[in-house]
Amino acid sequence: MKAKLLIGAIAIAAILIVVVVLLRARKNKPYVLGEEYAKAVALEQQRKQSGDGRKSPMPAGEYDQWRGEDGLINPVKNSLDSELGALCQKFAKSDAQARADMRTSISMDEFYTLLTFSQRAAVFAMRERDVNWVNNGLTAIAMIEAKRTDARDILMALSLLYHSAKRIGANADQLFRDTAKLSEPSVATLLTGFVDRPADEKDIRASWGFDEVETSGGLGFIGWGNEAYQPTGDLKRVAIEIADLVAKDKYRASSVEVASELPAVWLKSAENPSVESVLKKVRAGASIHGNLRPNEHPTYKSQVLMIFLVEMDDERAAQELQEMSRKKKPANYSMVGVSNGKLFCLVIGESFEQGVAAFETPETLPRFAKGITEILGRYK
Repeated sequence: MKAKLLIGAIAIAAILIVVVVLLRARKNKPYVLGEEYAKAVALEQQRKQSGDGRKSPMPAGEYDQWRGEDGLINPVKNSLDSELGALCQKFAKSDAQARADMRTSISMDEFYTLLTFSQRAAVFAMRERDVNWVNNGLTAIAMIEAKRTDARDILMALSLLYHSAKRIGANADQLFRDTAKLSEPSVATLLTGFVDRPADEKDIRASWGFDEVETSGGLGFIGWGNEAYQPTGDLKRVAIEIADLVAKDKYRASSVEVASELPAVWLKSAENPSVESVLKKVRAGASIHGNLRPNEHPTYKSQVLMIFLVEMDDERAAQELQEMSRKKKPANYSMVGVSNGKLFCLVIGESFEQGVAAFETPETLPRFAKGITEILGRYK
């Protein structure tokens, strides 16, 4: 593509969040965003060109992101989980040469299916209090070649599995060391190295951007942004309900995070000189990001829906933010603000690619207002 990408405020904010998480994880060692993944892709191409003819042991199919199967808030078990669990058990019982052959025959895309499975397994382990889910999740990681992935993705999955093991009373350290014996050297180092990390570097809140959440299906994982978070009610539930509202519309809720901020840039204007002082009254925040579904528009890859939710100290502060959202008339994106009680929600639709018109307009975006108002009204 010759079109240049226009990196807006949300893209910058997202990059900064990733940088913070990765710096925590890697103790301030320098890195280049995307470099590890690019190396992995190059090595995968070399593997394909070598054509050794081995058939992958992986089952057919993959997790469907557009059905939310990569989400960790409230995943639902499916047949692919069962097939991968059986494969993990077969792998664990195989000898070293058979494991190496299986690993080499698995594609890079399939490695990421295994990583998704391992994260889902961490959720199911907590829900069922069953260490077998932790074992299968760890074995899935043992089936991976670190050089054909971004190792940080492996570490992210390890953080969730470690948390789940501890949560159900299992010996997480021993499980990780046992799995290292099934792994190739680089993954084995990641496993044993994770065990040796200080406690705060294994904590999913402090270092990995996750927190537990209770849902209708049981425990799950929700994003955690590390901002001040002192809600007077269940703000996680409100954020999840808004994400469900988005999913019933034209978007996939690609992320839901609490302890996040409402950046002042979205409301700041000559008409709103006091926005930063009003935002000092935020008690807790959450955010939901949505990706437009492919069948909705040819430019779906360029479109993003952002929703920021905050609980304020009082109703007046929430109303002030709503008034600010009405006053500002952005040129490059559309937005609508909704307040109810002490809660304020800002919905933003934009295209992040220069020269591509935003899917949402000032006329279309208000369709979310009624549903969000009802959800905010149930906050307790």
